[in-house]
Amino acid sequence: MKYFFLFLFCFSFGLSQAQHTVVLKSGEKMEGVVMSINNDVLSFYSSQMMQEIQLVDVVSIFFNEHVAYDGSFDPTEEVKKIESGKYILLYQMKDRKMVKAPIISNATENKGRVVVDVTIDKYGIVHRAKAGATGSTTSNNYLYIKAEFAAKGARFSEHKTGPLETKGTIIIDY
Repeated sequence: MKYFFLFLFCFSFGLSQAQHTVVLKSGEKMEGVVMSINNDVLSFYSSQMMQEIQLVDVVSIFFNEHVAYDGSFDPTEEVKKIESGKYILLYQMKDRKMVKAPIISNATENKGRVVVDVTIDKYGIVHRAKAGATGSTTSNNYLYIKAEFAAKGARFSEHKTGPLETKGTIIIDY
């Protein structure tokens, strides 16, 4: 029974990704799992072997964190739709859904597509909006101002473990 648990332990850690990186004074970097630190000795499981390393030989221990996405604009992201009155907005925002559409209005006869670059926080609040991004079919200043104001009224789903800022676009066809 004791060997079964030892096998299960070794097998499960052997297939998992490394949780720690240990950097030695020699410059060698080892990936694995820190099991314990006792009496100035680091017990480290790496390459399916338990190793004991003197702490005086260790420069750093890093916790490996996988950051799947840094918040930059991803042009390959799916274009999503949402209705706002008589308007249909398109938007691209990685890992987010627009939960509150902005109010769109146009008190003129001016027409055209305005693409707004937006930056949101992890709570889904739009902090920056800049109209006139690539894909806009008008340079009408009035429509740009209306689009920026509208974009700031949009709300996106929260992503509390996501990047601090996420960049995307909102497309308004006037």
